[in-house]
Amino acid sequence: MTDAELLVASCHDPAAFRELYDRWAERLLAYFYRRVFDPEVAADLLAETFAVAFERRHRFRDMGRPGSAWLFGIAQKELAHWVRHRAAEQRAVRRLGIVVPALDDESIARIEALADVAAHQEALTEALGRMTDLERDAVRLRVLEELDYRTIAARLGCSEGTARGRVHRGLTRLARLMEVSR
Repeated sequence: MTDAELLVASCHDPAAFRELYDRWAERLLAYFYRRVFDPEVAADLLAETFAVAFERRHRFRDMGRPGSAWLFGIAQKELAHWVRHRAAEQRAVRRLGIVVPALDDESIARIEALADVAAHQEALTEALGRMTDLERDAVRLRVLEELDYRTIAARLGCSEGTARGRVHRGLTRLARLMEVSR
């Protein structure tokens, strides 16, 4: 069965949803991990994505697009929500009574291998090495230290508008150097 057929069938047969989960869980987990670099958050986002998909499976309409596109659309929205709020919400997971177990070292290593973290870390290190000190400092202060632009401006000895511009240019250059599509 196609992903779309599984989604439609899952409205009457929850086992069909399990097949969809088995088909896409690892790829979605890798998708999340490559973006958040935190195995616990990636696992939370995966659980939230499938909980939302399960709750909304009745809304899915087979319009000829792959069912995986619908699933990844949910994943993107969950990731965007996490990015805005820095935490995956667990409402849907709690409503369904799903308990996400703590990850052990073996599970974390498996997720990192699945996401090919080593290659991404090498690419990040190389890209950071090719950036100017100003770009790298601006990105570090905003992304790693999570400072507001006023504080970044004070640390860099520039105006807040200039700090915003440096962060934006630094992130844009970093994305280009890592060949990340936006």
